[in-house]
Amino acid sequence: MLLRVQKLHKIYPNGTHALKGVSFDVKEGEFLVVIGLSGSGKTTLLRSINRLIEPTSGTVEFMGKDITHIKGDELRKIKSQIGMVFQQFNLVKRRSVMLNVLTGSLGRINTISSLFEKFPEEAYESARRALSIVGIEEKSDLRADTLSGGQQQRVAIARSLVQNPKLLLADEPVASLDPATSNSVMQYFEKINKELGTTIICNLHFLSLVRKYATRVIALKAGLIVYEGLPSEIDETWFKTIYGEEAEEVQIQ
Repeated sequence: MLLRVQKLHKIYPNGTHALKGVSFDVKEGEFLVVIGLSGSGKTTLLRSINRLIEPTSGTVEFMGKDITHIKGDELRKIKSQIGMVFQQFNLVKRRSVMLNVLTGSLGRINTISSLFEKFPEEAYESARRALSIVGIEEKSDLRADTLSGGQQQRVAIARSLVQNPKLLLADEPVASLDPATSNSVMQYFEKINKELGTTIICNLHFLSLVRKYATRVIALKAGLIVYEGLPSEIDETWFKTIYGEEAEEVQIQ
């Protein structure tokens, strides 16, 4: 078992109860997709796993270790094994693709070197390998803001790969992309999962993508798990349960 989430609650200062006792396990090698309406708790869940936010109660165990409240060097060590890809790419637009990818290795080099952007050759080798995996090695010297949205997201994926993470989290990674580009980006996540064996937890909206790429699905509604199972088993009844009676499924080919 790579990850175990138990009875996780998150209550924000404004009183919003974003997670209400969420529990599930993730085995090594899974491609788990989390679905649900905006505001259902998907982003809060990923940020709690990655310790970007502090859960109110409950536990997150990673590789058999309780990481819910660890801090300092212990936390940095754990976070170096958990990659994160965001919806908005979070790239430094004026810097080159290579420099953006190299920032993923900052946790592995000393502070002085990182301040002066003095990366060891092994970091460059790792960055080139990551860019090759997502198919844009030839873009390494270009400024990030000259790339298309799909290419920028692939840079963000490469940045997370230089960490050589055991677990890769992706928060709505294709939400700002067009349908064709969305499929292209999801294919790289699939490649990382199948060829590198990296466990992936990905938040998605479109069920057509979920059915194509997920090995297992969790659905959140108002902070509660309302479905856990195979993507192929989400029929129209389950769709209405998760998204509401008025919802209509949108296909991405």
